Amino acid sequence: MKQQFFLFAMLCSISAFSQLSDAENKALDKLISSKVEIEADALKSSAINALFDAEFFTLKRTPHYNENGGYSETILMKQSGKMVEVSDAEMLVPSIKSSYKLSSETEARQLKDALALLLVSATGSENEIVQKGEQWILVCEDWFGEKKGFVVTTENGGKINKIEYSGELEL
Repeated sequence: MKQQFFLFAMLCSISAFSQLSDAENKALDKLISSKVEIEADALKSSAINALFDAEFFTLKRTPHYNENGGYSETILMKQSGKMVEVSDAEMLVPSIKSSYKLSSETEARQLKDALALLLVSATGSENEIVQKGEQWILVCEDWFGEKKGFVVTTENGGKINKIEYSGELEL
């Protein structure tokens, strides 16, 4: 019984700390805005415009406290009025234009260029592209013989239905 009472008391105290009043929220917002600089810019390129039926933005956050000058960047995607953070290639597939078909090395290179703008995992110095039937392999990095990049699966004459990152590409 003592353990149940203790757990109940802990849950109540945690929930009390996690809820802020309107005044506290406003004070916290003011503190954050005075200590963190936020910049947002539209991300535009011919590769992105050719492939995606969505808008993309770069969000840069620079903290200005404890002499911290570092910053972090996030890519945001806006589609159908919703804004989401781009975290992996698979989440981009639904926003690919229905008219876009991946059927040549030129189109594969264009896809690789767009991914490099949107995903850190797509950056790298390798430019190898291999087609294996309905799959396109976009090599982004070669680390001591281990090839890393994306496997793009197509259907119906080049319609992209899956993009997956792999740290162990097999060519």
